[in-house]
Amino acid sequence: MILAFDIGGTKIAAAMIDGEQIVTRRQVPMPQAVDGFAAAIDALTAGLPSPERVAVASTGFVSEGRIHAVNRNIITFWNGFALHDFLAARFGCPVVMLNDAQAAAWAEYCAGGRAVGNLLYMTLSTGVGGGLVLGHRLQVGPSGLAGHIGHATLGTLPLDAPVRCGCGRTGCLESVASGTAIARQATAWFGEPLDSRAVFGRAATDSRAAQILTRAATAVAEAIANCAMLVDIGQVVIGGSVGLAPSMPERIRAALQAGPALTRIAVMPAALGADSGLIGAAQWATQQATGRHPGGPGVASKPNQGARG
Repeated sequence: MILAFDIGGTKIAAAMIDGEQIVTRRQVPMPQAVDGFAAAIDALTAGLPSPERVAVASTGFVSEGRIHAVNRNIITFWNGFALHDFLAARFGCPVVMLNDAQAAAWAEYCAGGRAVGNLLYMTLSTGVGGGLVLGHRLQVGPSGLAGHIGHATLGTLPLDAPVRCGCGRTGCLESVASGTAIARQATAWFGEPLDSRAVFGRAATDSRAAQILTRAATAVAEAIANCAMLVDIGQVVIGGSVGLAPSMPERIRAALQAGPALTRIAVMPAALGADSGLIGAAQWATQQATGRHPGGPGVASKPNQGARG
């Protein structure tokens, strides 16, 4: 069986996967220090059988077996952390690593029967991530950055004025539409600490909360339209705790409908829900093991993508 990890800004999920079936799934909060991370991995895998391979879907990007943060404010030690060697030493088996949104994009593409050749997956959660399947091939890129739509800049700015993103740019989608950004804007507007869950809870009866969510959806729609014009996507799949929250897919669709017909791309919620990253990473690891690399030459099979051992 494959041991899969989905590592995000606020949680780590682990699962034993047999084929495409999740046999065991566990989840803990994501620590913000290396020692805590090691303890979390040990706790998640205690009592589990030894895996044949380890598959990782992680926030950030993978280069030479190391994880690098795009937004360095999310995980402070995620800046060149040698995750491949860390996991290989613990489990004594091959380790395959992929960005979490890229892994989810591949899982959702496969779950849809591979009917749409050009697909954009967007995860709206602590941050905003993205994965692209173009011409039926998952895009990773030589630096692992392909699909990082959360750090494309937009004309739609947050309601609490332009904000410099942790990636170093100003005007990123992530600074408007992530769970962190929604909470930040709401806290500024309401004058009290609020998280994104509280904003969704208030949106039905409070116009200011609704406005924050509408602005986030408008920013997502703008990013989708830009992607449509750039690479001619046929479908968008939305995931993440914010993306799958009640009313968010509908808000994004409404924002797209307000734009030109050329960019009114079909938007679907993630068929695999919160498990897209886990399943996609396991699928990718299996394809590595069998020598089939659907992402094309030089994508996941090169060492700089963490596929070693």
